[in-house]
Parts: sequence; C-alpha cells; structure tokens
Amino acid sequence: MRHLCYITWPVCGALILMASAGQARQVLRIGGEGQISWEGQVLDAAGIETIEPEHRSTLNPNLTEIGTSPADLVEFASADFPGSILPRQVGEGENLATGIYARGGGMSAPTVVNLGRAQLEEVLAQVAAEKSTGKAFTRQQNDALGTLLVMDLGARFGVNQIRFFPRNTVFPAPMTPFQSNFLKNFEVHVNDGLVLTEGGNPIWEIFEIRNNNTQAVTTVDIEPPRYIRFVRLKATSSIPFEIEKLQIFGEGFLPTVRYISPIIDMSTPANWGQLRWAQELVGQADKAQMQIRTRSGGDPSPLSYTRKQVGLRNAEPIPFSVEDPSQPLLRDEFLDLPLRGGQTDAWERGPVRDDLANWSPWSPPYGIEEGTSEAGTPILSPSPRRYFQFRVDFLSDDLGSAFALKDLSFDYTSPPLADRLVGEVFPRQVPAATDISFVFALKVEMENAGLQGFDSVEIATVQRVDRIERIEIVDGAGEQRLDHAFAVQDDVTEEGEVAITRLTDAGFAVRFPRIVEDNTVLKIHFVTRVLSYSTSFAGRAMLLAEDEFQGVIAGDAAQLAAADQATRSGVTVLSPAVNQGSLIGSFSLDRNVLTPNGDGANDHLALSCEVLAVVGTARVRVDIFDLAGRRVRHLFEFDGESGVYDAVRFPKLVWDGKDGVGELVQPGIYLVRLEVGGDARQSASARPVGVIY
Repeated sequence: MRHLCYITWPVCGALILMASAGQARQVLRIGGEGQISWEGQVLDAAGIETIEPEHRSTLNPNLTEIGTSPADLVEFASADFPGSILPRQVGEGENLATGIYARGGGMSAPTVVNLGRAQLEEVLAQVAAEKSTGKAFTRQQNDALGTLLVMDLGARFGVNQIRFFPRNTVFPAPMTPFQSNFLKNFEVHVNDGLVLTEGGNPIWEIFEIRNNNTQAVTTVDIEPPRYIRFVRLKATSSIPFEIEKLQIFGEGFLPTVRYISPIIDMSTPANWGQLRWAQELVGQADKAQMQIRTRSGGDPSPLSYTRKQVGLRNAEPIPFSVEDPSQPLLRDEFLDLPLRGGQTDAWERGPVRDDLANWSPWSPPYGIEEGTSEAGTPILSPSPRRYFQFRVDFLSDDLGSAFALKDLSFDYTSPPLADRLVGEVFPRQVPAATDISFVFALKVEMENAGLQGFDSVEIATVQRVDRIERIEIVDGAGEQRLDHAFAVQDDVTEEGEVAITRLTDAGFAVRFPRIVEDNTVLKIHFVTRVLSYSTSFAGRAMLLAEDEFQGVIAGDAAQLAAADQATRSGVTVLSPAVNQGSLIGSFSLDRNVLTPNGDGANDHLALSCEVLAVVGTARVRVDIFDLAGRRVRHLFEFDGESGVYDAVRFPKLVWDGKDGVGELVQPGIYLVRLEVGGDARQSASARPVGVIY
C-alpha cells in the first residue's frame, strides 16, 4: 500500500453496464485467497497498487482518518471465518470503556467547573482506562449533587452491565482507603446513538434510579442486553463520592459496522464489468444485512481538502496545493496548515468535502441475489477510470446475527475502447403501451493514443423490442458512412457487414464495421413500447474479437430532432400519463374460439397482457368466468413488476378449456378476466371466448 500521489485523467459521468455471458475478462479478487488482502496488501496483481483509504469522522466531517475500519470495528482474523471480514464480536468480560478514545468516543463531565480542561481530561481518561493509576474522579460535598459523567463508547454495542467503583475495591490500594466513598444515590441514563436532537445530542432515557446504594462495587445489570452508545451517570445527593473506574461490559456482534476498502489503482483507466462476492450468515437471516457499494475516480483521493486565506471574511475555500497550485491539496499538506491561522499565517484549514468532480458518489447497494450468483451483478460506477473502491456496511438487529464477507471480485478490461462514449435516446417523453420508433445515438470521443475502438453495441430494454429498423454511422465531418435498413427486423440476423447478434426480453445487440475515429456518431433505430413512468435504455459498446467492453455515459450525443434539447439529453424515457390511467396496457387472446376436442387445432387458448406503472410489485391474476358470474377456473396468479406477461414467459397463461377440477367446461361463452393490483390502485379487464365442440 502506498501514499497518495496525484495523476489526472478525464472525468466521466454515470453509467450502467449490461450483463453478457461469455465475456473473457480479467478478474481481480479481494480477500480470501485473492490478489489483494482486505487490509490492502497486494499479493499477486502485476501493475496494480493500493492506497490507504481516507474517510471523514462521523462526529466531525472536517476530521479525516486513515484505514479500512473506521473506529476499528471490523474483525479481520476470525478463527471461525478465516480470510473473511465481519463485525467485531464483544468478548466475554471485555470492558468496552477502554477503547472509547480509539473509536472516536470519549468522556466528559459537563457540570465540573473547578478543574482545568487539561486536568479534567486527564482524570476522565484514567477513569476509562483498563488499569488502575491510583487516581480517581473525586467530588466533595459542595460539588457532588448533580454531577454528571458522560461516556460515549464511539459506536453502538450490545451492553449487559455497567459497573463503577472507588479506589481500594476492585484494585487493592491500601494507601488510598477510599472504598467507602462510593456513589450512594444516582441515576443511570442511556442512549442508543440513534435517538438524537437536531444538533446531534443524545435524548436520554432514564434506565435506573437508585437511592441508598450499599454496593461499593456498584453494578447495574441490563437484562436483556440492549444496544447502547452513550451512558450518563448522575449523582443525586450531596454525599461526597469518587469513581476510580466506570466500566461497560457487553456481548454479541456490533450492530453497525463499516469496512472501507483500499483505493485500488489499476495503473491505467479500466472498464468495470461484473461484481460478485461470497458471504456466510451467522444467526437469523431476517435480522442481519450486508450492503455493498462502489465508487470510481480519476485521482487518488475521493476527498477534496481546502484552504482559506487567514483574516479574509467569507474567504472562498481553495482546493489546490499551496506548493503547486496546479495540483489538488492533499491530506498531508492540509494537516500541516493551522486549524485557525494566526497573525503570521497566510492560510488555514478549510472544509473537507467529497470530491464529486473527480469521483462518483457511492452507488446504491447491490442486490445480494445477483451479487452472490456465478454471473454477478453489473458494476454501476463510472468507467473507464483508474481508481476503484468499495464499501461494506454490516447491519444487525440481533446480537447473535451477522454476515461474514468471504471474498469479493470484479471483472475489468484495459485499455478502454474510447475516451468516452456518450449516449442518448429520443424521444424522451412518450405515451404508454404504444409502439414508438426510438433512436439511440452514441457519440465517440477518441483523442488519446492506444484506444481500441468497437464494433458492437448492446442496449438494455425492459421487454423484447418489436423490431430493429436501421443502423447509421456518421463521421466527425458529418459524412454518412453507413445507412443500413434491416430486411429481417424481429430476429437475430446476418446482413453483410452488419448484424443483429442478440434479441431477448432483456435487450438487444447489433454489430457493424469497427468505429475508431473521434466524433463519430452511431444511430440505432428500434421500435418498442414503454410500460412504466420511467424507462432506462442503458448501453455499452464491445469489441467482439477481443471480448472487450465499455459502458455508455448518458449525455448529449447528437441533435436528433428539432425538439431534442441538449440540456435534457439522456437514456431515460418518461411516460407521465401512465400514472393516471389503467394498470393494464394491452390484453389479448390468441383466438376467439376454443375447441378443446383433442384434435390438435384450437385446443388451447393463450393470453398476453401488459402491466403498466407499477412501483414495486403488482398482483397479476387471471380467472375464467361463465356468463352467470361463476368462476370456473383460477388460471394464474403472480407477484410481478411492470412488463409483458405472455404464455412464453408464463406457461400457466394458457387455458385448455377445463374447469378447476380438470373437467371440460360446457359449450358456451366465457370471460377471461385479468386483475392487476398495484401499490395505490387496481385495474381489471375481461375478454370473451367461445367454447365449442
């Protein structure tokens, strides 16, 4: 692992990669027996280095720390899970108070005013320490009543006991016979670190009130154990007392733990492919979570450090180095600046911010089912970029439940196909459940040497497109180099130098002559329907012979029509009216008459429908009724999302003319009734079908 150095590279926007089987990629594995350890040691990855991660303190956003485990809450050397990381588990008899300062917590006595700040901090640090120093926190008669001692554990723990005592009790000290000076009347207040005021201060809960205490070694048992971060001890009498130690004991896995990976330096810009990981559960699955996020960047630090001119009112924070203003201000130089500048100082520290100019924000959490599958899940962070980082949040509502992350890996390719691939789709606002002719435009930026170009593009769709009509290629000078209309528009096809290479429910891919020139624009015309309020047509380019890929960034690729506004360009299509009408788009039967006599002609009825504008899941149900309103067959029921439902995807959407007990129905007219129940409304529709023999 190395320290920071600064290297510039073009900044890219957000993208989404589609999954595709059969890609030959390089794989980088972290943890377990991978090429990089969890702590950042590079074991076997030529040309790849790691940088110690920086993160801001949860208590002070302008205070930064170094390391993969903020507050040292991650277990890296578990005997039960070798090679894995997981939340730290509190050991039996472990005094949590001893680690408060290392975790960013601490102790305070807000009502004590007769001690200097340094002296008070020294005494309180001794109260939290593991071993006896022969000194104690002492309150005399005039100072005892109302004394507050507050301990911040620095994180939430499962706590089962609070203990405090004077000298010459737990730690024998005959020369300090103050064993009778224990706290006689007191209150114990607790807070879990979540119930806070707007200013971030604990809203206290009184856990115990005790008068006439007779225990020199005072214990407050917490049964059952509960999550606690803050403890406040209040003296409620004027009887003098002292506290040599305030101890907090706990058990179980920590409920909130974060691991921040080293920054992985790929040495050159790389394209990200699929992300996958292996995990193992301890305890109850419904009590524990593990969330994995990623981000990528163009320089070595995801934080932006700033400096301000001393003495200048409303001074503008400057993110550049004092020594070399062409480079960013990094952490070491930032820490050399005074917190508050004096008369002889030109600069002082400014705020620390997330560097959103050179780094993407953290992605949303990846789905566990996709991430733990063999295929993995597409990385959402922008590429090509040189630097990559991931974050793991372990969450639990149960002291005995947690996830262990055994290893994590991701696919990548380098060098990139282009500097940037900017894509947009038009039109971007359309009616729902209507065949629309779209154009997906892709602008190619290829200024640097060593770029490979590409000869294929994949576009993700939420259902199978109706047809792919044309491909156009226009060079940087505006000359049309290719204009090909597909003769076969609804299937995989080879037509000379162009081809439809994939056509599925999840999207399609087309091939064309290799594009290697800067400012070339590729246009793909296709027809499909929009079935929800917002539909994204994410894309990526590929170089088929080399099994290379690169994501497409949403942006302004070309002027596609008079109404195409550059400031609104992107790959998302909206259909606002879909939220106001029926949840059912089309609903059709493949025949009007059913003759279930076994002769192979018209023996079965297949139906299809479109479900619109569902947020989350919808209950899709199909029943067969006679004209008297009696249900003769419950055919289909499914909790699904917006999209197309047909007999190809759902074989149960076929009626064979039989009722619920397997008998053929009587000849006559029947109604096929479709119901869709969404998050806020329901819709229903029916179609007649005749049954004859």
